[in-house]
Amino acid sequence: MKIVIVGAGMVGYSLAKHFSGLDHNITVIEKDKALCEEIKSKLDVFVVEGKGSSPAALDEAGISSADLVIAVTPSDETNLLVCNFAMQNGVKKRIARIKSNIYTTNAENVSLERMGVTTVIEPEREVMKHILQYVELPDVLETANFQSDNIYLRSYRVTEDMLIAHKTLSEIRQLAENAPILFVVIVREGKSLPPTGTQKLLPGDEIVAIMPKESFKTFRFLINRKASKMKKIVVSGDSLTAIHLAEALQPLCEQVILADPNMEHGRMAATMLNGIDVFHIDCTNSDMLEEINISQADCFIAASKHQEDNIMSCLMAKAEGVGVVIALRDDIRYKRLFTSLGMDHIIYPQEITLNAIIEKIQIVSISAHLRLKTAGIEIIRVRIRKDSPVSGKSLQELDRPFKKSIIIGCIIRKNAVIIPQGDTVIEADDEVMVLSSKKNIALVNKLFKPGD
Repeated sequence: MKIVIVGAGMVGYSLAKHFSGLDHNITVIEKDKALCEEIKSKLDVFVVEGKGSSPAALDEAGISSADLVIAVTPSDETNLLVCNFAMQNGVKKRIARIKSNIYTTNAENVSLERMGVTTVIEPEREVMKHILQYVELPDVLETANFQSDNIYLRSYRVTEDMLIAHKTLSEIRQLAENAPILFVVIVREGKSLPPTGTQKLLPGDEIVAIMPKESFKTFRFLINRKASKMKKIVVSGDSLTAIHLAEALQPLCEQVILADPNMEHGRMAATMLNGIDVFHIDCTNSDMLEEINISQADCFIAASKHQEDNIMSCLMAKAEGVGVVIALRDDIRYKRLFTSLGMDHIIYPQEITLNAIIEKIQIVSISAHLRLKTAGIEIIRVRIRKDSPVSGKSLQELDRPFKKSIIIGCIIRKNAVIIPQGDTVIEADDEVMVLSSKKNIALVNKLFKPGD
């Protein structure tokens, strides 16, 4: 497949690296000369130095013969123009990253489809959805939604008060009754255990479960975590994300406070938010944190434009006794260090945007979504072809070739979500979520790619 990627920032570069590793024909358009040279030296892709809005650069990239165009420059207008040009050149699938909500929210007489966009990726919306997943289920270790939020993945640590404690997976299936939930990973004392029916869950185990959206209520019941509102959440930041996040949190919390270090931005936020207290406060200052009684907050979320301030304010809030702290950060360096210092969750908007784009590309046969922090396991999405070695076979038949190192998390068949059992047969055109450690990716490719 020929893919043209316009914009080689963190997201564009990661996309180029990802798809070039899957043997696709990749062309990257980037106006920064130094960045172009870096991409040429590191990736096996064709690079065009020029503006994404330039017809000449797009022609040089071979846009008229492209199967897919992905526009991820910092400019919404450029991304829209790229998609419009691609549409005029007959490109069937055209993805644009749109940061501003002026094109997507209550925008009358604006049709992104007629402008050339077949798929819109809104980073801010994706980030907010991800943060809300951590808020709605406190103490969750890891969370991700797939298939337009119809498939839930949740990782949790087993505690003595849970119904699943000291029970086998077979017994848990009986407790779940008609709600399909699949426990795909069990980690005990740093080692992964096979998720067989006879395996018993013990307090301290870390588990990863996959379920359709409809089973989430039952999952809460099994882990004894009923839906309830938090009493107080503090959002810190001088960004539009902070404003929208504070607003989105209202239904989940009795009191939401926005702490804005920028006075002018705070005044604007106050006019946009109803029922939310807005304070002009720098949350890297311990005295100011006391002014909003930070010690009484259940959750603190740092969404400032300055990522180092986000980390510092979260660490200070944690030291004051806040239950859960969440920071937005673009730089993935020092992740383990910050976690060891007490950070509960670090959200990487660029990484979330990357995964959102990959998920939207349905025509890719095999593509990785993310790696689970819990067990170093990668989630891979596979579209099954008729000549695939696994097509027409049940999971029982595949037990031996899978060598207990590959797990089928769920199957999407004609928009229906199937949580598989031993007698479930994989069919052609199914979309399958595969879990495997990185060392077994070669085996996944061998079994799931079409035969010669």
